[in-house]
Amino acid sequence: MLTRTSGTIRVVGAALALVLTMSACASDSTSTSTSSTSAAPTTTRPSKVAPAGAAHPAFAFYYLWWDTVHWHKRLGPNYPYSALPLPLPATLSGDGCTVVNNYPGNQLTDVAQDLWTQNDPARIHEDVVLAAKSGLTGFAVGWAGTGEPDQTATGSVFNRRLAALVAAVHQVNQAGTPFTLWIAYMSSAAIRTRDAMDNDLQYLQTTYGTDSAFDHSNSGRPTLVMMGSRKYPQAFLDATSAAWRPHFYLVADENWATWNSAKAADFDADQYYWSSQNPIKNPASFALIKKLATEVRSTRNPDGTAKKFFSPLAPGYNKVIGGGSSCVPRLDGQTMVDLYTGNSKAAPDGWMVISWNEIDEGTYLVPLTRYGDKDLQTLHSILVAAPTGGTK
Repeated sequence: MLTRTSGTIRVVGAALALVLTMSACASDSTSTSTSSTSAAPTTTRPSKVAPAGAAHPAFAFYYLWWDTVHWHKRLGPNYPYSALPLPLPATLSGDGCTVVNNYPGNQLTDVAQDLWTQNDPARIHEDVVLAAKSGLTGFAVGWAGTGEPDQTATGSVFNRRLAALVAAVHQVNQAGTPFTLWIAYMSSAAIRTRDAMDNDLQYLQTTYGTDSAFDHSNSGRPTLVMMGSRKYPQAFLDATSAAWRPHFYLVADENWATWNSAKAADFDADQYYWSSQNPIKNPASFALIKKLATEVRSTRNPDGTAKKFFSPLAPGYNKVIGGGSSCVPRLDGQTMVDLYTGNSKAAPDGWMVISWNEIDEGTYLVPLTRYGDKDLQTLHSILVAAPTGGTK
């Protein structure tokens, strides 16, 4: 339910329901919306899920751009910001994809009731706590520095928010909750120059290279995913690998058509950011993921270790009113279950969950108005909860 706290409305009932679900390890439930503004279908959720288990790490992509300005930019000038409760900005039909925009200029299908900002360290801490309770190993945090030398932790918005995220991870770790970080270096939407990338990675290595908030389990080095690596010339990748592979466990962002022996020589592992993978319309996608995993593992790293493959896993995708053309309905959790089951055929070394808070593309898991914590409950049943029987 929605509870008023200090003049704002927070979806606290959803988070409480998630904690109770985890305590009972329940993966078999019927979920209905408790918000008067929710348009989520009230169908029975999947009851039989074969869990990945603790041996399979799962990192959710976590983005640092959410603040009041970003919310207003996405919701547009005609959204009723003073309304209580805040209304859904769009109507979503029963098929999970047909969208009617309720406010001209809006680009979102969902909204947070308090329009939180990541300028608030408490907000980031709340995300870490809830993500850890959902069964996630950590966040793959989408970050890019200024590209300039001599960066500082307070010198840019992203650097400040990354510092707050690191502090939050330290706090939950000290309280006895395991959680850790990868860097998903934002080199896809904006192509970086060599100098800019070198300056950013130098800042990371100097500031966080030995920080315990970062996952060092793959190689003793912190893990860094080079997003959009397939968009860069091979010579650029060669030079980046030579300079930074000694300091970071480098994960590529390549698919079955772009991974090759030259890429294999530069990277320790691979993942493919496939946010719109559709298990119903494209069942052949599972074979493509398995093919990619096989190709990645066909060679070894210079130190003799096996290359790893991390599989995509998303609850759905919908960017219809934000400039996109495709949609993958959530189907009350069934899409995520089907993607997990199908991509498991590749025997991935872990999961890249898309995403914690990519609200623009409709892949988010963070509890908002429309879905509450239903998808986090599904994720928990996949990653943590004990099997309830049945076939995989």
